[in-house]
Amino acid sequence: MSYESKVTSRGQVTIPKAVREQMGLEEGETVLFRFDDDGSVRLVRVPSDPRERLEAARERGSSLELNATELLDREREQWS
Repeated sequence: MSYESKVTSRGQVTIPKAVREQMGLEEGETVLFRFDDDGSVRLVRVPSDPRERLEAARERGSSLELNATELLDREREQWS
């Protein structure tokens, strides 16, 4: 399933209600735009609980061949 949304003159995009509901997004939550290697962009919910954030980072890192320092550096860049 796919949804469209227009970019406003201020660079803002409204996330369609069906997408917010599917992702469990609520007002005030943070999302992350992740660029994949093929140039596509994924919208990812940023967990508000630091433990959830760490677990999400572990899951993403499990398929990567990086040492712990590289993984932490990559995560710090994405969350800042």
